[in-house]
Amino acid sequence: MGRIWRDWRARSTRLRASLAAPGEVRDPHGRRNFVFGVLNGALFIFAETALDPNLVLVWFLSRLGAPNLLVALVSPMRDGLWFLPQLFVSRLMRHRVYYMGLYRSMALVRALGAFGMALGVWAVAPHPARMRVAFFVPYLVISLASGISGLPFMEIVGKTIPPRRRGVFFAARLFFGGLLGLAASGLVRWLLEEPAGLPFPHNVVILFLIYAVFSSMGMAVFALVVEPPSPLPDGHAARTPWREAIRALWARPSYRLFLGARVALMWAALATPFFTAYAVRDLRVPDAAIGLYLGFNVGASLLSNLVWSALSVRRGHREVLEGATVCGLLSAFWALLAGPLGQAWPGVPWLWMLPVFVLSGAYASGAAVGGLSLLLEIAPGHDRPLTVGLTNTVLGVALLSTALGGLIADAIGYRGLFALSFGFYTLALFLLWGLRRAMAAPAAGS
Repeated sequence: MGRIWRDWRARSTRLRASLAAPGEVRDPHGRRNFVFGVLNGALFIFAETALDPNLVLVWFLSRLGAPNLLVALVSPMRDGLWFLPQLFVSRLMRHRVYYMGLYRSMALVRALGAFGMALGVWAVAPHPARMRVAFFVPYLVISLASGISGLPFMEIVGKTIPPRRRGVFFAARLFFGGLLGLAASGLVRWLLEEPAGLPFPHNVVILFLIYAVFSSMGMAVFALVVEPPSPLPDGHAARTPWREAIRALWARPSYRLFLGARVALMWAALATPFFTAYAVRDLRVPDAAIGLYLGFNVGASLLSNLVWSALSVRRGHREVLEGATVCGLLSAFWALLAGPLGQAWPGVPWLWMLPVFVLSGAYASGAAVGGLSLLLEIAPGHDRPLTVGLTNTVLGVALLSTALGGLIADAIGYRGLFALSFGFYTLALFLLWGLRRAMAAPAAGS
């Protein structure tokens, strides 16, 4: 046993040495910060799997009789409001050297909102209209506070995790989170089957409480990261007005292509919440299948992380994002096939949507690993808060606009929405191929 442990330690040491850039200064808190950052991600993934917006919350609102517009708003509200305020936060952060204080303040707001959401829904049950209000108001507060803390989080990660280790860092968060997420998906399946004494909506209130407890634990762990001070900008950067800095950033072709690809991916995701709605409303799958879909979705995310992590080290973060985009494109394509397949072989209607959730799980993990790492790679070091803030605010607007997916679904149907999503994934793939050429030719102005 001791020999196995020594061999594992030796391999780990060689891996860390291979990931270190030449001349890189060793951070004495590097291992602590890496571990706390990964643990933060794992706890959050467990919490968000228990309250997955595209499966659990869509199912919850469908049971409450919510219209498609509200169903479509859940995922864009969470993700869009995470991105939206970051440009304005970057203006306040541009000349600061520490960001943890802002993160901790917003963590407290988010924790109070999460517990308030659970208690509020429990207090007004079983009235559907009141439950929708009790859910959406704290959900809005949580999402907005998450957006304000998102830029400090990204900047702290950028300062504490060396560039060559960021792909491994984000993949490790998703991998260990996926392990916990498998347990969460089993718990979701058990609760949605309404065991004795826990009928709807009390089973969902339990999931809200699980989310509140584990997300609060995740934020508390990240608050223990030792943050080094940010380098002050050089004289030219310090004198550059905020608007001129944005124009200079926008002039870089590689940045425009990256941002265009990310926006296209956001619009492609407008169909994602409706995979569950289509399965429940059109294909008539049983409620118990939602937990099964969630388990396969999380499992695909977990296993694909092994691929994305290796690919990020060997080929780079852009290759990861390209691979993830292909998975997303295939998920939309298979969703288009699920209906005709279900009509041809109606015995197992839940089976035909299963590959959609597998592929969308692989896409989500790859987009997280590749998108975040590639953004930090493209961002200039002296103005990283501005780059991240501008990018995420634009993506926030794009994400919030995907709430129109509900109106689009009403107008052209679920399958029309899936076809539109397929088109956006195709556009994103072409833009990423353009980014490959732009990054290979830095002399051309990128």
